[in-house]
Amino acid sequence: MIAKLLLRVQALEAQLAQNSSNSSRPPSTDPPGAAPAAKPRAKSGRRRGGQPGHKKHQRVLLPPERVTETTSLRPTGCRRCAKPLTGSDPEPYQHQVVEIPRLLAQGHDYWLHSLFCETCKIYTRAELPVGVPTGNFGPRLQAMIAVCSGQYHMSKRMIEEMMSDFFDAKLCLGSVSNLEQDTSEALAAPVAEAAEYVKEQPIKHADETGWTEAKKRAWLWVVVTSNVAVFLIRRSRGAVVAKELLRAVFTGILNSDRWSGYNWIPTSMRQLCWAHLVRHFKGFEDNGVHGKRIGLSLQDCTERMFGHWHRVRDGTLQRSSFQQYMRPIRSEIRDLLRQGSLCDVPKVAGCCREILKLQAALFTFVRVAGVEPTNNTAEQAVRRPVLWRKACFGTDSESGSRFVERILTVVATLRMQKRNVLDYVTVACEARLRGHAAPSLLPQPILTELRAIAA
Repeated sequence: MIAKLLLRVQALEAQLAQNSSNSSRPPSTDPPGAAPAAKPRAKSGRRRGGQPGHKKHQRVLLPPERVTETTSLRPTGCRRCAKPLTGSDPEPYQHQVVEIPRLLAQGHDYWLHSLFCETCKIYTRAELPVGVPTGNFGPRLQAMIAVCSGQYHMSKRMIEEMMSDFFDAKLCLGSVSNLEQDTSEALAAPVAEAAEYVKEQPIKHADETGWTEAKKRAWLWVVVTSNVAVFLIRRSRGAVVAKELLRAVFTGILNSDRWSGYNWIPTSMRQLCWAHLVRHFKGFEDNGVHGKRIGLSLQDCTERMFGHWHRVRDGTLQRSSFQQYMRPIRSEIRDLLRQGSLCDVPKVAGCCREILKLQAALFTFVRVAGVEPTNNTAEQAVRRPVLWRKACFGTDSESGSRFVERILTVVATLRMQKRNVLDYVTVACEARLRGHAAPSLLPQPILTELRAIAA
């Protein structure tokens, strides 16, 4: 009984010691004084700020075509003796002041006349020209509202106040929601095209996080490639959604965590996130002597592995040499996991057994070029939506979820491609008003190649 109670106390203490550095818990759940997720760096002894010889960083001046006014100033006298000065400096110092003019929303009136037909005895009203919205707001204002919501995560009331304060444009909260839905429809086709594109890519990163739809539990999924990211909100966290995102007949390599929703993918076509694994290894330290020994040994192996990997990433170590260096490390990690699976601590043993079941997915990044050992790409993609969720508490309807997943897809993809989000959404809204196709989210070189193949 004493032995059982000691194990129980040990398990409870380990559970109490959990935080973001030794488990999968998010940093927002850490209590005050929790251990940091990363080891603090040792002080270098250097002064703060730029160091001697560092690359210079300075503000980029606006080009001449963006300069609306130029004032040339000459000194009237010497700053020491006050003697009058004449002449001109061939290379004067340029001091540029950037200002935003006061912007007021502009109205365009359309007077629709209704004329009476003597033959039919009815009135006929003139129709709006093609491209003119039937609502009261234009495509650029509509796009700005969508971007404020989807990229800057402003609430509807904040958007209402901002449009009034910045542009003297009066909207109600219902108009903000309606414009978001119109924008969602305008973005539907290019987002669907992007969703099909990511399924064909050789390397994909996937992750999921909690969401709320109509006050019920839902999940926000994301799949990220080198230049396109696609989001999806569904009520399930199961494999059916993963297959919707990645296609049931999976191709390529998937980088993810150990969530069971991805277990339908062959382990040889997966790469497990080592950042998650390291946190579990740190958690072993709080599970008795045997757990601590296994955890510290696995952390040592991981540290050596990442040391070699960083050199490969920086170009200072060839991949062939990296593969040779990894052979003993891989064997040592597998041996330690086998020892851990036989440990007398249930949590450590269970975790090691689960990892061993997926051991074929531990070192895919060693044999396949372009694969990362961590899933940080997908985790960074969901970080901003998580902050949005905490502020807005999710969505109230399926149509609201469609807007969220589409605008997040557009924002994340265009940021990866360094394209202007507001300009793109404006053009997409204008295209919908004219009955045209919205511009593609795919990178321009890829889009040109796909069109050439289709032709």
